[in-house]
Amino acid sequence: MPDTAVNLLAKHYAVAHGRVVESAERTEDSQFAKSMGTRVHSVAWQVWHIARWDDRFAEIMIDKTPDLGGRFGSPGQIWARESLAKQWGLPVGQMGRRDTGTGMDDEPADALRLPGKAVVLDYVQRVFAHLQAVLKAMPDASLFAVMADDPDGDSYADNI
Repeated sequence: MPDTAVNLLAKHYAVAHGRVVESAERTEDSQFAKSMGTRVHSVAWQVWHIARWDDRFAEIMIDKTPDLGGRFGSPGQIWARESLAKQWGLPVGQMGRRDTGTGMDDEPADALRLPGKAVVLDYVQRVFAHLQAVLKAMPDASLFAVMADDPDGDSYADNI
């Protein structure tokens, strides 16, 4: 695979995702959901949070890139499509911006009870695989195109 900007981006995302998953898998089940204090959320919370934003990122890329919309269909998130917040008994609309954990106060974030490690990692790995497919399908020229409705006139690359 030639070293295009998109290929390098996909490669580095794959490395980061692999490290996240490996670290989570190596965490003992008894420690996975354990917080290290109100400002240091659990491994479960951290990997969920990363996956939530990658789920949103894939949705944005499909929505804003015509070439991707044709390949992947209607944009959407695994999270929403499968109603995971409801399935997992999480407080919809109370988990920060777009229910991703961003902007949550520390205490509610620390109190968030995610399902077991296998369930969380299943979601995480499916999101990571989906984002990889989206990134690999993205035309190089699109990466540096200015997003039509970006208030700052930023390109996709600027927003990554």
